[in-house]
Amino acid sequence: MAFGRARNRRRQDTAQQKEAVKGAVRSHGPGVLKVLALTVATGLLVWGGVELRHWALTSPRFDLAAVSFSGLQRASRVELLRLAVLTKGQNLWTLDPGALERAMSQHPWVKTVEVTRRFPNRVSVEVTEHAPVALAVLGELYVLDEDGEPFKRVTPGDGLDLPLVTGLDREGYVTDPTVARERLRAALEVASAYSRLSTDKAERLSEVRMEAQTVALVTASGQEVRLGEGDSEVKLQRLARVRRELGARGLAAEIIHLDNRARPGWVAVKLSSPVSERNGVSTR
Repeated sequence: MAFGRARNRRRQDTAQQKEAVKGAVRSHGPGVLKVLALTVATGLLVWGGVELRHWALTSPRFDLAAVSFSGLQRASRVELLRLAVLTKGQNLWTLDPGALERAMSQHPWVKTVEVTRRFPNRVSVEVTEHAPVALAVLGELYVLDEDGEPFKRVTPGDGLDLPLVTGLDREGYVTDPTVARERLRAALEVASAYSRLSTDKAERLSEVRMEAQTVALVTASGQEVRLGEGDSEVKLQRLARVRRELGARGLAAEIIHLDNRARPGWVAVKLSSPVSERNGVSTR
């Protein structure tokens, strides 16, 4: 009898275990299946990503076929392509636009550059060049842009006919570039105002001389105009009136002083006539 009871107990235990397993499957099965499905899906995505990357990096569809440039005037596409080591056949996915921009920015005429990949097989390059407005003597001769930045040395092939800014030196520029740039910008502002107000080609601006306490202009004819400091627009308008008056009298000036601090409305003129005497001319 004891033996029979033991067998029945084992059957009951087995039945209970089966019920427990069924209950666990019913309660946890869907979650396990979801985990398995997610694991499989993730594996497939990873495999697909690897295969897709390999295809993108090796497919001839993404081989560089053309590079277009805009904004070029003095820099050439050949020079920029050489700096960037950019050639046909390179895979577009492997190109780093930022690295290409940094490489092309080494060209002295390039101010800013933006490189854009145009899939499947093109690259466009938008270039902004420095606009040369003057030359500056800073130990050597440099080209200035509109921001007063000496961005490159002058070379024989530049072919630039621009006003010269003098009175600064390289040592001062290196020691305090901020102050030096401010003075260069001030010189360019005077030069720009002069160009707007002077239409006489014979008096085209040749030099802006930055002295300790004054700014002097020298024209292509050799005439010197001493502006002093401040009120450049007003002084240049006064200069135009003085020149008209001298022209009406048949006279030419060697030096025109507009830097009278005590009497700002007065102009002193040194004539280039044989008399070569200094006269006071009121323009008030």
